[in-house]
Amino acid sequence: MNNETRTYIVTGAAGGIGGATARRLLAKGANVLGVDISARRLEALQANCAELPGKLEVCRADLSSEEAAQGVVEKCLAVFGELHGIANVAGGMVDIEADSMDRPLAQIGLDYFRRTFALNVDTAFLMAKHAEPHFEAKGYGKIVNVASLAAFANRHELGDTAYNPAKAAVVGLTQTLSLLLGRKGIRVNAIAPGLVMSDKVQETFGKAYVDRHLAATALGKLARVEDEAEAIAFLLEPQSDAISGEVLRVAAGVR
Repeated sequence: MNNETRTYIVTGAAGGIGGATARRLLAKGANVLGVDISARRLEALQANCAELPGKLEVCRADLSSEEAAQGVVEKCLAVFGELHGIANVAGGMVDIEADSMDRPLAQIGLDYFRRTFALNVDTAFLMAKHAEPHFEAKGYGKIVNVASLAAFANRHELGDTAYNPAKAAVVGLTQTLSLLLGRKGIRVNAIAPGLVMSDKVQETFGKAYVDRHLAATALGKLARVEDEAEAIAFLLEPQSDAISGEVLRVAAGVR
């Protein structure tokens, strides 16, 4: 298996971590189906990855829809004839703004709460569900979910009453699937970023916000999207085949 061209689906592929993950996998010659809800950003991803040795196909889809998730898996198999792993990067806070963090409970509507779970948990669940038959048939597959440090503790300015429980659910989903699917040859792991240095973070929240998080790191710097992508790639690639059910914190030493 180590010598064949690997094929992956990356969801949220037009965002910061998702885009960096797609680039990292393509740089090693993999086939990647990049999935995102934004056609415009997918076009930018294609342009950005045009010179990389791997083959990129893109697909616009809302993965909170079961039909869409099933269609994405089917498209990957139709285009590439194979699927080795999925990076479930799609997620985040809904309609994020400068004052999104730690918003009062009274401002958390049920619709927003459910949309946050749909974006973070439903998408990962549905992709795993529809990839399982293919993975089981070949006796091999890898799923990497993206959780957050916000899943583990009360942390100021890292989420809200909808986002933090959703990311905790991603951890629970990861651990449950690893046990349920492991004897079928399917490995399921997750990464847990803290605040990730990206253009969007700096533009949305400003320098003072970034500096407060920077002060809490053990390394004196924040993780970058490329750091998160490297961790995801490690968990997708063959060198991590003995690992399942783990959550890897990629957060510059923040516990």
